[in-house]
Amino acid sequence: MDLALKSLSLTLISFVLPATEGDPVKAGEVIADMIQAYEPADTIELDLIGRIVGFGLAAMDNIRLSIADPDLPPATILRHRTAAASLSRSAEKCRTTLNARRAASQPEAAKPRAPKSAPVKSAAPKSRAAQPASDATLEKTAAEARAVLERLDRLHEEWASTPNVTPMHRAPFDEEANQATAEPACHGHLADSDQETLKPRRPPQPALSLWSR
Repeated sequence: MDLALKSLSLTLISFVLPATEGDPVKAGEVIADMIQAYEPADTIELDLIGRIVGFGLAAMDNIRLSIADPDLPPATILRHRTAAASLSRSAEKCRTTLNARRAASQPEAAKPRAPKSAPVKSAAPKSRAAQPASDATLEKTAAEARAVLERLDRLHEEWASTPNVTPMHRAPFDEEANQATAEPACHGHLADSDQETLKPRRPPQPALSLWSR
């Protein structure tokens, strides 16, 4: 790579000879320092760096030529400055390529993996255990159940011992209310005998009924 560096220095030495007063050794050292500043890793990078330095020096030289002679025609001045702009763009492209190559050659740092967190299990709601009933509560419930059963037994015996009990005998018969309702409708239109016939008759009471007890 030293020979490649020397070759580039000899190629570009003419751009810096005026600054070194025509000393080629110093001019070569200046070019070498400009190239070494980019720290080339191989000959490919050295070639890109040589282009960057060369295009940059050529652009600056065209700017120098555009202002060296005040009698230059405007077209010539414009041509030199256009060439300087084009050379500057070429140098920037080489610099972008160099940076991309270096970025691709560097191994990516292994990213630390986040520790896997254990899945959070939702706690199932604890069901309340049924509290055992106290002895007093059980005794009270049993007594109420026995009372209901005894009442049902008595009702069953009463119904069984009462003959010819119909639904009519389950409610008391209100003779006065029935008569008060029937008399206004029949008054003045029927004979006394007919009215006597239409009077509601009280159904015969059984010998023994539920309501008499």
